[in-house]
Amino acid sequence: MHKIFGIRHHGPGSAQRLLRALEQWQPDVVLIELPEDCESALKWISHEDLQPPAALLLYNPQQLQQASFLPFAVFSPEWQALHYAQNQGIPVRAMDLPMAHTFALRDSASALPQLQLSESPDPEMGQMLRDPMHHLATLAGYDDSERWWEHTFETYSDDNAVFEAILEMMTALRQEGLRLESTETLLREAFMRKTMRLAQKEGFQRIAVVCGAWHSPALHDLSLYPPKNDNALLRGLKKVKTRCTWIPWSYQRLAFQSGYAAGVLSPSWYELLFQHPEQHGMRWLIRVAQLLREKHLDASAAHVQEAVRLADALAALRHRATTGIGELEEAALAVFGAGDPAPLKLIHQELVVGNVQGNVPAGVSGIPLQEDFEACVKSASLSKEYKGLHKKDEPKKLDMRTPGNLRASHLLHRLLILGVPWASPLAVSGKVKGGFHELWQFNDWTPEFIIRLIEMGMWGNTVEEAALRYILHLVQSEDSLSLLLSRFGEVLKADLPAAIGPMTKRLQELGAQTRDVLGLLEALPPLANILRYGNTRQTDALAVRELLDQLLPRVCIGLPAACRQLDEEPARQFFSLLLEGNRAVALLNEKEATELWNDALTQVMRSVGTHPLLAGICTRILLDKKQLEPEEAGTELSAALSRAAGATEAAEWLEGFLHGSGQLLIHTPALWQMLNDWLGTLPYEVFREALPVLRRTFSKFTPPERQELLVFAKGEGTVKKASLNGFDPERAKMVTPIVRQLLHGIPQN
Repeated sequence: MHKIFGIRHHGPGSAQRLLRALEQWQPDVVLIELPEDCESALKWISHEDLQPPAALLLYNPQQLQQASFLPFAVFSPEWQALHYAQNQGIPVRAMDLPMAHTFALRDSASALPQLQLSESPDPEMGQMLRDPMHHLATLAGYDDSERWWEHTFETYSDDNAVFEAILEMMTALRQEGLRLESTETLLREAFMRKTMRLAQKEGFQRIAVVCGAWHSPALHDLSLYPPKNDNALLRGLKKVKTRCTWIPWSYQRLAFQSGYAAGVLSPSWYELLFQHPEQHGMRWLIRVAQLLREKHLDASAAHVQEAVRLADALAALRHRATTGIGELEEAALAVFGAGDPAPLKLIHQELVVGNVQGNVPAGVSGIPLQEDFEACVKSASLSKEYKGLHKKDEPKKLDMRTPGNLRASHLLHRLLILGVPWASPLAVSGKVKGGFHELWQFNDWTPEFIIRLIEMGMWGNTVEEAALRYILHLVQSEDSLSLLLSRFGEVLKADLPAAIGPMTKRLQELGAQTRDVLGLLEALPPLANILRYGNTRQTDALAVRELLDQLLPRVCIGLPAACRQLDEEPARQFFSLLLEGNRAVALLNEKEATELWNDALTQVMRSVGTHPLLAGICTRILLDKKQLEPEEAGTELSAALSRAAGATEAAEWLEGFLHGSGQLLIHTPALWQMLNDWLGTLPYEVFREALPVLRRTFSKFTPPERQELLVFAKGEGTVKKASLNGFDPERAKMVTPIVRQLLHGIPQN
């Protein structure tokens, strides 16, 4: 004989009730609604390192996007049934349709039909047939079916009566003629019945069938389903190869809002219900008080007592037999938070959803990519970070001159390419600045990262191979030069030299097709920065240099024309890029490239129609690089401040020329005098027009610089009337004693 135990997946009350019913009935075999091809992985159930939440992963090794996850928590009835069979020493069978067939069905050209209705009923009946549980919950006055099921079945005391009531209710909902199930559901139920008949043939006398409540009517009376019909339905099904393994899971991912359709809204709350079915409301509110005290918030025993009374009163007003998590959260909001929702967010995250993560034994085999990743973690000495034993708030510094740290850097950058942000790169501080160090902030290793690795397994069996193939796949469809350059940098940092050739070719194609000087100018800084990693990362950056040699002349030729007749917004874009481009050329430190760039800046400075902001910054750059004599800079300043130029244009030229520092005015009094004379001759209305730009320019100077310029403006300073090239012996005498003291032993004469 067999007995059907219709349960709710991840129902703590169902798990408790199922355990009591199994202990009372004493079956000699347990059949569980799990795909048959996961049965080989069930041997790990008794291993002490297999800690829930954990999930069975079934996947097609030839097509890794075909994967199915079957999560378990400690309060899952299936998990408890597996442990019961293990403890009793009785066989346990996975009785559901193998995923080998399901994957083949879902991959077939003709998609499986969805849920169908035999006729067009009235709207209310249609809603019930589409989602029967939600319809019943609505009739009972609940917002969601999970809360309704919890209050109706999870806390009911009579186990046998509940299982019988569930069977009766599901039979009524599935009565023939109202709802036609999908082909996949019919195949699954036919396979379950076939498994039950096989267990009977093997001589088992007391067969416990643990299945989702919805399937219980289709398994209760086997005489209604002739074996020949089930066999005919299952005959000729296509199949694919599958593999099965265990992976860690988390309450975050188990929660309904994470996207898992059969998840639960409140994993942490359900764990409490399973472990402490008595006085669960009081226990939960005590945990709330403890959590708030840890966060240095006010929470006392009196708060707990008041919240318990309020939650019980809310449940009574709503005619509910027990106090649920909804009433408890409302009571916590009113009593502990005084109506402030901020503490409730913390409570919900920690004590309703929870941050629990599972664990699987080290011997459980995963996909090749995951196994290679774990080997790379050991090789890179990142085992502490992988196990969460590192200091969470302390970044890890990697010195690229150390082979182990270099391997770690390569691994982390490859993971970023694969979309696994286990660690995030941080800006390097001044103390460790340079190309030899990196700072990484590690995150906890979560099931989401494992799932992403599994998804990326389709690109290769090793982290290096998968990252290489995936980045080349992205490159083929990339049409943005700047984004492609960003990916080029990722490739060099991840040490994927095989990708450099194809990416360089693609960069050359895009560079040849691009006539936009702005886009080409954007490309210079990333390429120059990439060269920094050539020796440090032991990668060949020759291709980058060749690409720069192609792009730089095109930028320099097109730059003067591109800087003419611009509005303010595009001019400011060019302004930033000119500064970055100048740094990039300086980083190259090549004579030919520097001369080419300086000639382009000179043409921009002197071209008629160049935006004054850009003419000003080019003048400043050339003066700083000693490509302009101070007298020539003074001439350009005088021309920019002449009455022929408008006051706004003159102010914009000054903004570019004085960018970054006021020291130029402080140490070249002639320039200060020109500026001062110009301002003194401006009519009031013109001055008001130029004032916003001037204020913006001077606001970027440091406070000491602004203070010294203020002294000059008041006429209180000692502004020397020296020429721009002159030498002031009086000023030199002021520093001579200090220089002698620093250098020691310099004769006085």
